[in-house]
Amino acid sequence: MSLKTQLWIAVAILMLLSLLVSIGVSTVSARNYLAQQLHLKNVDNAASLALSLTQLPKDDAIVELALAAQFDTGHYRLIRLTNPRGEVMQERTNFVDPEGVPGWFVRLMAFDIEPGVAHITDGWSQFGALTVESQTSYAYESLWEGTRQLALIFAGGVILIGLLGTLLLRRTVRPLDAVVQQAEAIGNRRFITVAEPATREFRRVVVAMNALSGRVRTMLEQEARRLEQFQRDAHVDKISGLLNRDPFLRMLDTTLQADDENAAGLLVLVRINGLADLNVAYGRKAIDGLLADMGAALNAIVGDQSGWGASRLNGSDFALLAPRAMEPQRVASEAQQALRGVLEQHSMDAGITLPCAATIFTHGATVSSLLTRLDAALQAADRQGGSTIRIAHADDADATPVHEQMERWRDILAQAFAEGSFSLATFPVVDLQGRLIHLEAPVRLRWEGETLAAGHFLPWIHRLEMSSELDRQVVDLALGLIGAQGRPVGINLSVDALLDPNFPSWLGRRCAAAPDAARQLWLELPEAMAFRHLDRFAHLCSEAKAFECRIGIEHFGHQVSEIGRLHDIGLDYLKADASFVRSVEKNPANQTLLRTLCTIGHSIGVIVIAEGVRTDEERQALETLGLDGVTGPGVVDYR
Repeated sequence: MSLKTQLWIAVAILMLLSLLVSIGVSTVSARNYLAQQLHLKNVDNAASLALSLTQLPKDDAIVELALAAQFDTGHYRLIRLTNPRGEVMQERTNFVDPEGVPGWFVRLMAFDIEPGVAHITDGWSQFGALTVESQTSYAYESLWEGTRQLALIFAGGVILIGLLGTLLLRRTVRPLDAVVQQAEAIGNRRFITVAEPATREFRRVVVAMNALSGRVRTMLEQEARRLEQFQRDAHVDKISGLLNRDPFLRMLDTTLQADDENAAGLLVLVRINGLADLNVAYGRKAIDGLLADMGAALNAIVGDQSGWGASRLNGSDFALLAPRAMEPQRVASEAQQALRGVLEQHSMDAGITLPCAATIFTHGATVSSLLTRLDAALQAADRQGGSTIRIAHADDADATPVHEQMERWRDILAQAFAEGSFSLATFPVVDLQGRLIHLEAPVRLRWEGETLAAGHFLPWIHRLEMSSELDRQVVDLALGLIGAQGRPVGINLSVDALLDPNFPSWLGRRCAAAPDAARQLWLELPEAMAFRHLDRFAHLCSEAKAFECRIGIEHFGHQVSEIGRLHDIGLDYLKADASFVRSVEKNPANQTLLRTLCTIGHSIGVIVIAEGVRTDEERQALETLGLDGVTGPGVVDYR
């Protein structure tokens, strides 16, 4: 029960008790007053009637007539005349029940009134004693009517006071709403801060919780900066600021094995012919500055795109990885022009050529085949002379114009949506004891008797802007799978789930229709998209967590400097990118990165899962680093 409800109940009880006490006191006071007046009336009437009878002849008929006349003209319950021996000579009675008065009220407020007694004389001798009791039914009726009116007046006053009290209580405890929201947010691992209320007790609580949130945010920012610096030292070339060769090749390998829209794209190589001569002519310090500016130019290209990367493979060869891109000539020309622009800025472009090679890769290709293909194309461009761009094709399909491929895939996907040809595959995500955390469920497409992996068709889904429609189908498929198997299922959403303003409300309606399944639904988005659209991501998290869905970020670890921004999102899990997991048992740098990432994740109450685990050696190494779960080709058994 909420504090506001308890306060209101306490106030209501106090007001009800005040009402009952007030009515009780007023009614008892009125009862006592009426009893006193009835007693005085009994005494006065008895004395007046006795005096009248004393002056009359003591004939029985005359006395009877006098008593009857007095009884009929007054409101009496009893008039009794007794002789000196106590024998009843005359008696008139009229015991009338009060009209419209509940019996319980009569019993509760019963009058105990002394009758009026007076003596009648006949000369010097006593004739008899007269007893008079006034009628009480009118008193009960008057007392009941007064009590009822008083109760109505008091009840109206209580309602009015209650309304005013409610407004005052609402205003007084209004800061409590913010306190409750903050407490609930912290319980959901969202370390938010709120304005300090004026109420002293509330302010002390808010100050303490704001301090907690501030410490968490500061800790995340400090750890993120430290982790970013370590990552740069371990993975980034100190001169150019680009990825070193080994981290870049691991990133390329992970991309080629991805089961999402990043599984197809471009790889570009650019060679700076004459760099050694420039080093001799201008000196190492000047060339280091040149290389730093070149790295900045390439990083500017890849920084605007999710999953892109650039590397200095050796002294004069630069590589650019561009998932989802399908225009090799344009991307290669952009990279070439970026490097040419830096050379011109430094006035070192004379006699320098930039031969370039680009190739399209698809899901399942190997790093060695791509590099072999590009090396041959780059040598051919170099032999041709100048800054030639050569496009290397693996087969005739790669040489098909992009617009023709798009039209073909548009027809395939339109038919697939119409016929419901999409399904979900399932792969286990397990904890360190081999227990199932959830089933990772990438989407599959049934086409012409084959089941296509997501990496084959998701790039085209993305290019044809059908991602939002596919997201909805995947959610429905996942809820159905949960209902059928009763096990938690995790699905990947595209960036359109964030950009489509209608998707969160649509997701809420779907979850409301299947609340039990929604509690076992795990939703995840790529790291780059979550950070790029953080406000929309937070909104989606809020909508999903209202139905107890789990929210996570996949492919995590490339933007560790941004991790401090996650303190108020309410995440449930992070999935470390597979590029950091490749042969982690032999890579101290990635071991340190993953260990620190686990520490940071656990500090905000999220679990950390490793993607792309392939070998038992990787799995054993990850267990020692503190990760909570693993998934990948090497994870097949669970319980």
